[in-house]
Amino acid sequence: MMNATPSDGAKLLKLDVMGRWIEVEWMLRYPDHNLLTLLIPDACIVEDVIDRFEPTFELEGGYRFMGSEPIACSAVTRVNSYDERGTLSTRTGAFIYRFAASADGKMVEALVMGSYYADDGWHTVALGCIPRAFMPAWTAFSNECTRLAGALRPRNEVIVVGGRENSFVPTTQWDEVILPAKLKSDIMEDVEAFFSKGIDVYKRLNLKPFRKLLLAGVPGTGKTMICSAVAKWALSKNYLVIYISSAQKGQRDQYGSTFGKIQYALSVAAYSAHPTLILLEELDAYLHDEEKALVLNVLDGSEASMNDKGTLLMATTNYPEAIDERVLKRPGRLDRIFIVPEIRAQADAEQMLRQYLGAMWRDEHKAIVPGLVGFPGAFIREVAIYALTQLAYDDLEELSLELLEKSYKGLKAQIEARDTFLTEREREFGFGRTNGNHPLHS
Repeated sequence: MMNATPSDGAKLLKLDVMGRWIEVEWMLRYPDHNLLTLLIPDACIVEDVIDRFEPTFELEGGYRFMGSEPIACSAVTRVNSYDERGTLSTRTGAFIYRFAASADGKMVEALVMGSYYADDGWHTVALGCIPRAFMPAWTAFSNECTRLAGALRPRNEVIVVGGRENSFVPTTQWDEVILPAKLKSDIMEDVEAFFSKGIDVYKRLNLKPFRKLLLAGVPGTGKTMICSAVAKWALSKNYLVIYISSAQKGQRDQYGSTFGKIQYALSVAAYSAHPTLILLEELDAYLHDEEKALVLNVLDGSEASMNDKGTLLMATTNYPEAIDERVLKRPGRLDRIFIVPEIRAQADAEQMLRQYLGAMWRDEHKAIVPGLVGFPGAFIREVAIYALTQLAYDDLEELSLELLEKSYKGLKAQIEARDTFLTEREREFGFGRTNGNHPLHS
């Protein structure tokens, strides 16, 4: 066991004092609540995080955070710290955090305590006393506090809203994105122009500096890769980058795509001291009947707080026909739509194949390039990966044209068989794209 440093000892001592107060003074008041004492993230006692937590954001079990209230506590002293801009940051003391269930308004209270344990005014420790049954919602809340704290003080990571991970580091370089030359330059020029000049233009016109771009195209054309590359570029400029995830579902959310996540991301952006890029994949999934009007108002900017430094929303969709005409055709809701096509030029197909094959590329592989035109980039990637996998299985040192052709023909046959099957199913059962609903092959 490592020797404890003086600050480790001070922390343990402070935890002991706080924990004893909870046991003696707090838990005895609520003997039937089955309470747990937890070591919680310091982000849960950051003033600007708590003040800016979006009240519409739904936690596990359908709960929403309703705010906090300080209470008297002899074990900790109430103190606020602030940053160089005068913004209140870490706060110590004891507080009641209140959460309300959306379904019936049932209120749950959690005790949160924070304290400094060193003389430098920097090191803090936080404890929570939470009903055991409330743990899923509390975990979601503390995770979102951690995300929000990171977003308010950007680091070289993309902040994830509403997902299982707090953040991720994008790895795609813009040079690795393969698109028709004009489309590629148009996308980046639009992004760069907004942050360098457009924000001031919006302000002079008395408009909120909020620009919305939509990348539309069939699955596999590289929309996610574009978003990743733009995110990496934005981080290099010290911008805040937020990714809205549809992965984590709420109690009554069958998709994981809810208005509250968009609203929360915009509220995080609004309080940032940095220009902000927000990435929203599968915009069509958020336009379900229950919340469509709310999303439309946010896209208008009429019901969303805005970052004075500028916010750019980059959204994607595989099904632009599923997006309401009130979004696609009304000026201002989407400022520009970029259609990301399948591979159209042999030069692009060859460049992409070379990129995925890497050191295994040979000039004879050019023979399959004409057959790659018309497919999305994901197909070319899979042709390369499957061929390289077979190369490894057979313990070969070079990738022959024969093996690469075998990979291409096998995957092409799978796609053709799938399309034939889906076409027959649509004829048999009458599936189709009506009223914005995705068909079976979505």
